[in-house]
Amino acid sequence: MTENLITKDGDTLMAQGLVYDKPESIYNSTNLYIKVSPKTYEIPKNKSSNFEGGMYRQVEPYEYFINILFLDSRYNLISTLVDQKASITDITIPVNSESEKIDTTVKNIGYLIAFEDSNKDKIIDRRDNYDLYISDLSGKGLTKVTTNIDVKSFEFINNHKDIFISFTNRQDIPEEHKITRFAIYYLQSKDLKYLTQLDKAITNIQKILNK
Repeated sequence: MTENLITKDGDTLMAQGLVYDKPESIYNSTNLYIKVSPKTYEIPKNKSSNFEGGMYRQVEPYEYFINILFLDSRYNLISTLVDQKASITDITIPVNSESEKIDTTVKNIGYLIAFEDSNKDKIIDRRDNYDLYISDLSGKGLTKVTTNIDVKSFEFINNHKDIFISFTNRQDIPEEHKITRFAIYYLQSKDLKYLTQLDKAITNIQKILNK
């Protein structure tokens, strides 16, 4: 997301527009959602024009999204996920592909979201710092789960009552020097528990390796 408005010869031009596909279904829900991505125009577009020119560079392959629209079964808008500039990745809606029966314990969607340009390059994208968030299946109740850690992966566990998180500490050191750690987020209590016993066990294995 660059500086979107450009003034040229007295006209206000738009440097970016939007690209999106048709609605997708949400597991264990009659709702649908639309992922919205940015596209950057090679030739900036006049702000007052509704014409979509063909000269633009799309972020490929859907590197990140800037918002998500949630619709009901009649395609009425329910909500938008965020109300400010953001970069959204790793949208996780749990599914049970092993059974034809719908798993009614699925109640939440997980996302990695960046709201700030942490590296100060005037773009909020995959090079910035992301935190884990969850919402309900209608995109409402967006809740922050993690702060100041780099989430590597996450999955819903225990009949979707908890989230198992793999992460590294947010440090300015080479990626290969970072130590993978684990945590569990309890959805009902909204508590994040760091699994420090596992950290200690892994540290001891490292010590043995270095002997």
